[in-house]
Formats: sequence, C-alpha cells, structure tokens
Amino acid sequence: MKFAIIGGTGAMGSILGGRLAQTGHAVTLIDVHEPSIVQINTKGLQITDKEGNTDTIQVEATSQPERVGIVDVAIVFVKCFHTEAAVKKAMPCIGPHTIVLSLQNGWGNGPLISELLGPERVRLGVTYISGTTLGLGQVKQAGNPIAFIGNPNGPADPILNELAKAFNAFGLQTTVSDNIVRDIYAKLALNVCTLPTSGILQFQAHMLVEHDSMEKLMAALLHEMVAVAKAQGVPLDFDERWTAITTVLKNAVGGKSSMYQDIEARRQTEIDVINGAIVSMGKKMGIPTPYNDAMAWMVKSLQATF
Repeated sequence: MKFAIIGGTGAMGSILGGRLAQTGHAVTLIDVHEPSIVQINTKGLQITDKEGNTDTIQVEATSQPERVGIVDVAIVFVKCFHTEAAVKKAMPCIGPHTIVLSLQNGWGNGPLISELLGPERVRLGVTYISGTTLGLGQVKQAGNPIAFIGNPNGPADPILNELAKAFNAFGLQTTVSDNIVRDIYAKLALNVCTLPTSGILQFQAHMLVEHDSMEKLMAALLHEMVAVAKAQGVPLDFDERWTAITTVLKNAVGGKSSMYQDIEARRQTEIDVINGAIVSMGKKMGIPTPYNDAMAWMVKSLQATF
C-alpha cells in the first residue's frame, strides 16, 4: 500500500512510517520541520528499539504533499491543535478513495477530520507504542507494540483488515475493533493518568509506578475518567484499566511521554484534549473532576511560562 504519514518526522510518525517502509510499503513522511526532512532524506531515519538496537531506514520525507501523489492511506499523527491545518495542507495527496486514519492522542480529532473530509473516509485508532525523539531523524521506540483500529461510523471494512496485516508485519499487534470509541477512551484513560504527571514532574514512564503517592494520584485521575466514561455509555472498568496502565508503565523503561517531551522543549501540550476533555465532559454530565482540573491548571500554568 501507499502511505502518507502526516506529522511524519515526529517520534510516533517516524516509528510507524519507518517500520512500514522497512517492510516494503511506499511511504512518505509529510511534515513542516525542514531540518528533520533534510536529515532523513540525506542520512536515513534511525529507529532505536528498547533493547538498544538501531535500524537506519531509507524513507522519503517532504514538506510538499503535492509531490507525493494520491495515497491509499494517510495516517495522522500531528498534535491536536495542528490537525485542521495539517489535513488541509495534505489534501493534494488525499484522493476520493483515500482512507484517513487518526492515531492521535486525546478526544476530538476524529470528529474534526470527519468535518473536513466526510465521516465515510475516516478511521480511528490507538497505539500503545511510545516514541522519544533523540535528535534530527533519530527516535527511540518503547512501550507495548499493541494497536486497535476501527470504523467509528460503521462496521469493519476490508481496508482495516489490510491495515492490520501491514501493521502486524512489523510487529505491531493490531486488532480490528468493533467498538473503537471504547478503545479510544481506554487509551485516553492511560493518557489522563500519565501525561500530565510525567510532564509536570519530568518522570520517565517507569518512575510513575515507583512511588506510592504517585500511584494514588493516578488512581484518583482514573476514577474520575471512568465515572465520566460510564455516564456517556462507554463501559470502562477501573481494575482492568489500572492493571493495563501500570503494566504499560513498567514495560516502558526510560520512555518519555509526549507531554514530558513537550514541557521539556517548552512547547504547547495537548492538555486540552486529555485531562481538559475529562473536565469538559464532567461539566456537561454534572460529574466533579477536581483531580483532572488540577492537572489541567498546572500544565497550563507551566505553558504560560514558555
């Protein structure tokens, strides 16, 4: 298949795009960061796994989508506040039969892309891989190689099975979900607990489960998330999510969350579609979310100093 990765030189875009190229697919990384584009085109993309093994992968990167041609699948990895502009910029490579798959963090990207392109062309997914940028064209891959993809507007279709086959080929264990909204909420639960906490304290992933007080804070955040989800008819189980979250953290030794990296680099975070989303949904449902409120307030206060 022919892929465009929108936000392709970031950590997650590089990992997925690089691995797809490594297994024989035609891949172009679309981004606006010219230094990374030049580095990847001249020196190759370097991906280091959690065992320390580094692969150098030849893959094309560009800031000019019109040079790519129409693709079968466009995968979106940009930050939430860049979604509209990035998808519009990538329109030259999105044809009438192109499927656009959002693997972004948080809640709200799918509906926005659907407004731009039509819901029939949009698929959603989540992945539990974590990525850390090491330098220009250099990323570290950690976390659990698990993904869920699905159609939020109907039953699973052949393109989802083809995507799952492509992802499974490079070791990303991918399930075609019949309830992708529930799976997105499940991933959101992970992000609600771990992104602001790791970002504010600059804790690597495994450090979040090394302190009893931090576990108590994450549990409080998760209780609020589960209450909000259940009020909207999304069945999340606290115990199942807690076990999943702590397992992910224990396996992501040395991993830096996306919000950790954003705060470290003094750039805008996605707090509004993570804990901010829980606060907004809680207000609509009449459910108090004091712990998520606190996380959002603290991250926004940090951002105000950048």
